[in-house]
Amino acid sequence: MRAVLVAGALAGLAVLAGCGPDKAAPEENTAAITWSDHVCAVVRDGGTKLSQLPGVDASDVAKAREGLVTYLASLSQALTDLGDGITREGPPPVTDGQATVQRAMETLNTTKASVDEARTALASAPVSDQATFEQAVRGASDAFAKLGNTTEGPTKDLTDNPELAKAFQKAPTCQALEGA
Repeated sequence: MRAVLVAGALAGLAVLAGCGPDKAAPEENTAAITWSDHVCAVVRDGGTKLSQLPGVDASDVAKAREGLVTYLASLSQALTDLGDGITREGPPPVTDGQATVQRAMETLNTTKASVDEARTALASAPVSDQATFEQAVRGASDAFAKLGNTTEGPTKDLTDNPELAKAFQKAPTCQALEGA
Protein backbone atom coordinates (compact mmCIF):
# COMPACT_ATOMS: atom_id res chain seq x y z
CA MET A 1 0.00 0.00 0.00
CA ARG A 2 2.80 2.34 0.87
CA ALA A 3 4.40 1.67 -2.54
CA VAL A 4 1.13 2.60 -4.27
CA LEU A 5 0.96 5.91 -2.37
CA VAL A 6 4.59 6.71 -3.16
CA ALA A 7 4.03 5.85 -6.85
CA GLY A 8 0.90 8.02 -6.92
CA ALA A 9 2.72 10.91 -5.27
CA LEU A 10 5.58 10.61 -7.77
CA ALA A 11 3.13 10.55 -10.66
CA GLY A 12 1.42 13.68 -9.29
CA LEU A 13 4.77 15.44 -8.95
CA ALA A 14 5.64 14.50 -12.52
CA VAL A 15 2.39 16.03 -13.79
CA LEU A 16 2.97 19.20 -11.75
CA ALA A 17 6.55 19.42 -12.97
CA GLY A 18 5.21 19.54 -16.52
CA CYS A 19 3.35 22.75 -15.66
CA GLY A 20 6.41 24.56 -14.35
CA PRO A 21 8.65 27.14 -15.95
CA ASP A 22 10.59 24.52 -17.92
CA LYS A 23 7.60 24.17 -20.23
CA ALA A 24 7.09 27.90 -20.81
CA ALA A 25 6.68 29.13 -24.36
CA PRO A 26 9.94 30.05 -26.06
CA GLU A 27 10.82 33.69 -25.57
CA GLU A 28 10.34 36.15 -28.40
CA ASN A 29 13.41 37.44 -30.19
CA THR A 30 12.90 41.06 -29.14
CA ALA A 31 16.04 42.18 -30.98
CA ALA A 32 14.66 40.72 -34.23
CA ILE A 33 11.28 42.38 -33.59
CA THR A 34 12.99 45.75 -33.08
CA TRP A 35 15.09 45.22 -36.21
CA SER A 36 11.96 44.33 -38.20
CA ASP A 37 10.10 47.35 -36.87
CA HIS A 38 12.90 49.67 -38.00
CA VAL A 39 13.01 48.07 -41.46
CA CYS A 40 9.23 48.33 -41.81
CA ALA A 41 9.48 52.05 -40.98
CA VAL A 42 11.93 52.44 -43.88
CA VAL A 43 9.59 50.42 -46.15
CA ARG A 44 6.64 52.59 -45.07
CA ASP A 45 8.54 55.80 -45.86
CA GLY A 46 9.63 54.43 -49.25
CA GLY A 47 6.07 53.38 -50.02
CA THR A 48 4.90 56.91 -49.36
CA LYS A 49 7.36 58.21 -51.98
CA LEU A 50 6.42 55.47 -54.44
CA SER A 51 2.73 56.26 -54.16
CA GLN A 52 3.24 59.86 -55.34
CA LEU A 53 2.35 59.36 -59.00
CA PRO A 54 3.47 61.91 -61.57
CA GLY A 55 1.16 64.22 -63.39
CA VAL A 56 1.44 63.13 -67.01
CA ASP A 57 0.07 65.36 -69.72
CA ALA A 58 -0.70 62.92 -72.55
CA SER A 59 -1.46 65.80 -74.92
CA ASP A 60 2.16 66.98 -74.74
CA VAL A 61 4.63 64.13 -75.37
CA ALA A 62 7.65 66.11 -74.14
CA LYS A 63 5.93 66.98 -70.86
CA ALA A 64 4.70 63.40 -70.48
CA ARG A 65 8.25 62.14 -70.91
CA GLU A 66 9.53 64.69 -68.42
CA GLY A 67 6.93 63.60 -65.85
CA LEU A 68 7.79 59.93 -66.30
CA VAL A 69 11.54 60.58 -66.11
CA THR A 70 11.04 62.58 -62.90
CA TYR A 71 8.90 59.80 -61.44
CA LEU A 72 11.46 57.14 -62.36
CA ALA A 73 14.14 59.26 -60.67
CA SER A 74 12.04 59.42 -57.50
CA LEU A 75 11.47 55.66 -57.66
CA SER A 76 15.20 55.11 -57.97
CA GLN A 77 15.83 57.35 -54.97
CA ALA A 78 13.16 55.57 -52.92
CA LEU A 79 14.81 52.22 -53.72
CA THR A 80 18.21 53.65 -52.75
CA ASP A 81 16.78 54.97 -49.48
CA LEU A 82 15.20 51.59 -48.77
CA GLY A 83 18.48 49.79 -49.40
CA ASP A 84 20.35 52.30 -47.24
CA GLY A 85 17.83 51.83 -44.45
CA ILE A 86 18.14 48.06 -44.50
CA THR A 87 21.94 48.29 -44.66
CA ARG A 88 21.97 50.79 -41.78
CA GLU A 89 20.13 48.28 -39.57
CA GLY A 90 22.83 45.68 -40.24
CA PRO A 91 22.14 41.98 -40.37
CA PRO A 92 19.10 40.88 -38.41
CA PRO A 93 19.80 38.95 -35.20
CA VAL A 94 18.48 35.65 -36.57
CA THR A 95 19.89 32.50 -38.10
CA ASP A 96 21.14 33.25 -41.63
CA GLY A 97 20.40 36.94 -41.09
CA GLN A 98 23.23 38.20 -43.30
CA ALA A 99 22.29 35.87 -46.18
CA THR A 100 18.65 36.95 -45.84
CA VAL A 101 19.56 40.64 -46.07
CA GLN A 102 21.84 39.92 -49.01
CA ARG A 103 18.95 38.33 -50.96
CA ALA A 104 16.73 41.32 -50.19
CA MET A 105 19.45 43.72 -51.32
CA GLU A 106 19.96 41.78 -54.55
CA THR A 107 16.25 42.16 -55.31
CA LEU A 108 16.40 45.89 -54.57
CA ASN A 109 19.55 46.44 -56.61
CA THR A 110 18.20 44.54 -59.61
CA THR A 111 14.98 46.52 -59.51
CA LYS A 112 16.81 49.82 -59.08
CA ALA A 113 19.09 49.02 -62.03
CA SER A 114 16.01 48.33 -64.17
CA VAL A 115 14.40 51.62 -63.12
CA ASP A 116 17.63 53.56 -63.77
CA GLU A 117 18.07 51.97 -67.18
CA ALA A 118 14.49 52.81 -68.13
CA ARG A 119 14.89 56.39 -66.87
CA THR A 120 18.07 56.90 -68.88
CA ALA A 121 16.54 55.44 -72.05
CA LEU A 122 13.38 57.48 -71.68
CA ALA A 123 15.27 60.71 -70.94
CA SER A 124 17.39 60.32 -74.07
CA ALA A 125 14.64 59.10 -76.40
CA PRO A 126 13.73 61.81 -78.89
CA VAL A 127 10.01 62.50 -78.83
CA SER A 128 10.19 63.24 -82.54
CA ASP A 129 11.19 59.63 -83.31
CA GLN A 130 8.01 57.75 -82.48
CA ALA A 131 9.50 54.23 -82.72
CA THR A 132 12.44 55.04 -80.43
CA PHE A 133 10.22 56.89 -78.01
CA GLU A 134 7.69 54.04 -77.88
CA GLN A 135 10.51 51.58 -77.23
CA ALA A 136 11.71 53.73 -74.32
CA VAL A 137 8.16 53.90 -72.94
CA ARG A 138 7.94 50.08 -73.16
CA GLY A 139 11.20 49.91 -71.21
CA ALA A 140 9.70 52.15 -68.55
CA SER A 141 6.60 49.96 -68.52
CA ASP A 142 8.81 46.88 -68.00
CA ALA A 143 10.56 48.66 -65.13
CA PHE A 144 7.18 49.45 -63.56
CA ALA A 145 6.18 45.79 -63.94
CA LYS A 146 9.41 44.70 -62.27
CA LEU A 147 8.78 47.23 -59.54
CA GLY A 148 5.26 45.85 -59.15
CA ASN A 149 6.72 42.39 -58.63
CA THR A 150 9.10 43.90 -56.10
CA THR A 151 6.57 45.75 -54.01
CA GLU A 152 6.45 42.70 -51.77
CA GLY A 153 10.12 43.16 -52.42
CA PRO A 154 12.56 43.15 -49.63
CA THR A 155 9.98 42.30 -47.01
CA LYS A 156 9.15 39.11 -48.91
CA ASP A 157 12.83 38.23 -49.16
CA LEU A 158 13.25 39.02 -45.47
CA THR A 159 10.17 37.13 -44.31
CA ASP A 160 11.25 34.05 -46.21
CA ASN A 161 13.42 33.61 -43.12
CA PRO A 162 11.10 31.92 -40.56
CA GLU A 163 12.55 33.78 -37.57
CA LEU A 164 12.16 37.13 -39.30
CA ALA A 165 8.66 36.21 -40.43
CA LYS A 166 7.71 35.81 -36.76
CA ALA A 167 9.43 39.08 -35.87
CA PHE A 168 7.65 40.94 -38.69
CA GLN A 169 4.32 39.61 -37.38
CA LYS A 170 5.08 41.03 -33.93
CA ALA A 171 6.57 44.39 -34.97
CA PRO A 172 3.99 47.19 -34.67
CA THR A 173 5.09 49.11 -37.78
CA CYS A 174 5.04 45.90 -39.84
CA GLN A 175 1.53 45.15 -38.58
CA ALA A 176 0.43 48.63 -39.67
CA LEU A 177 1.91 48.03 -43.15
CA GLU A 178 -0.12 44.86 -43.51
CA GLY A 179 -3.29 46.75 -42.64
CA ALA A 180 -2.59 49.51 -45.15
